[in-house]
Amino acid sequence: MLSPVSASTDLPADPPAPPEPVLQVSTLSPFAFPAFRTIWIANLFANLGTWAQSVAAAWIITTQQSSPLMVAMIQVAAALPLVALSIVTGVVADNHDRRKVMLLGMLLELTGGVFITLLAFAGLLHPITLIASVFCIAIGSAIVTPAWQAAVGEQVPKAHVGSAVLLNSVNFNVARAVGPAIGGLLLGAMGAPWVFLLNCVCYGGLVWAIWRWKRDVPARRLPPEGLFEGVVAALRYTQHSTVTRIVMLRSFAFGLSASALWALLPLLAHEHKGGNALLYGYMLGALGVGAILGSAVVRRVQAAWGAGGLISGAATLLAVCLLILGLTGTLWLAFPALLLAGGCWIGVLATYNTTVQMLVPDWVKARSLALYQTAIFGGLAAGSFMWGHFAGTMGVSGALAAAGIMLGITVALLYRSRLPEHVDAQSLARADSAEPALAQAGFNTQHGSVLVAVEYLIAHEKLGDLIKTARPLRLLRLRNGAQQWQLFRDLEREGVWREVFLVESWMQYLRMIDRMTLADKMVLDQVRALHGGEAPPVVSRNISYLAMNAAQGFSLRRRPDPP
Repeated sequence: MLSPVSASTDLPADPPAPPEPVLQVSTLSPFAFPAFRTIWIANLFANLGTWAQSVAAAWIITTQQSSPLMVAMIQVAAALPLVALSIVTGVVADNHDRRKVMLLGMLLELTGGVFITLLAFAGLLHPITLIASVFCIAIGSAIVTPAWQAAVGEQVPKAHVGSAVLLNSVNFNVARAVGPAIGGLLLGAMGAPWVFLLNCVCYGGLVWAIWRWKRDVPARRLPPEGLFEGVVAALRYTQHSTVTRIVMLRSFAFGLSASALWALLPLLAHEHKGGNALLYGYMLGALGVGAILGSAVVRRVQAAWGAGGLISGAATLLAVCLLILGLTGTLWLAFPALLLAGGCWIGVLATYNTTVQMLVPDWVKARSLALYQTAIFGGLAAGSFMWGHFAGTMGVSGALAAAGIMLGITVALLYRSRLPEHVDAQSLARADSAEPALAQAGFNTQHGSVLVAVEYLIAHEKLGDLIKTARPLRLLRLRNGAQQWQLFRDLEREGVWREVFLVESWMQYLRMIDRMTLADKMVLDQVRALHGGEAPPVVSRNISYLAMNAAQGFSLRRRPDPP
């Protein structure tokens, strides 16, 4: 009979399982994740079709003797919905399944592309109908863009987000290098309708990839925010966030000047001796190749100069490129300038995008990216209109040179507004709140203000430290949803200080707790470490009488004044 092996057996134990290897962060490391890899490949084909279509669209308007302003209106029509709607669609992306939001917008874009194709085959595609169709497609793009940008962090781990953002920019610029050449060749060989049809087929592949993407939808502790409520929260966060304010200011100023490159490039190609659609495609291709080459050095330059230094240096070089394009008519100088301009373009935009991705918490990420997109596309739309108007009065070359001068002045004026450097991504993760969610029965959670007071006992020698921590404490409360904040000293009790802040409603107070990040918790821990009492700081939460539920027997209607 076999006896069981006892625990004291001399047989060697199984070797411990080796730890899972940690993938080293590099420019290409996001390709190791299947979701990102599949979507990236599908997006490459979609971008190829989009850039091929852009050549056909711009050339249709240019060859029909349209004014420079009409040519530039293509850029305006493509950018205006992103300016007007991005913040609203950002609220939707922050509060709902981003995959479904993207699919909705993509189907709208695909419908617009099919409509343009049908008009082209029917011979009804004219400048006005084309601009109107581009505007409708841009509405779909406004729905997709905030969700698309914020969803990068759901396709790769946090440490690889910066590389994923850069690879998406490379994707866009690879397509910009190859797509216009495809569009130019297909335009010359088969005509514009077939270029538009190619775009529809390519974009359909991206819709399929997003449809197949299976993601874990994060659990939500609270109901979704309303549109108005979400917009107010985003604007309040931006008001008290250095990162988003600086990015919006500098990206708008950059887009206002740099937009001349895209708005006037088809006119520059058309005015050149022997200019045709193929030359315009080659010029766009040069920009794309320059962006691809520039992406190889973005990480190293940023590590050496910092985010602010990279943006200032790249914008200065782009200003020089605009001057070269405006002051010379030879292609031997124009194409090197376009190559350099493409590298500068990707350096600036990828750095802005990565900065927002890495320094903004998840609860407001899509809205912050939407505000950044609103700023950059607002600059592009306004600049395209402005440079198109100037090209009609001072010529294409004069407008390009003026844009270069304006961009150089802008860089000098905004040089001191430096961007914060990246922080530990883990500090932006959501922190488990130690504050209890009190019972909500007996009052309306959506109406009536909440007054919160936190009482600290601060020794006299720690007063200086308290004053130093007051500013970051104030900013985190206001960023996360407080309407007002103050720190008061009790004149009757020695050493007693009260932090008091006002929140719009009980639901907003719960959202404040839910939005707490580890970085926010570190600020609170610093303040609470100064508390000298044996018991923790006393927290008092007070609800306005307006929140009382009339069903409980309270009448909130104003009674008539006595005679």
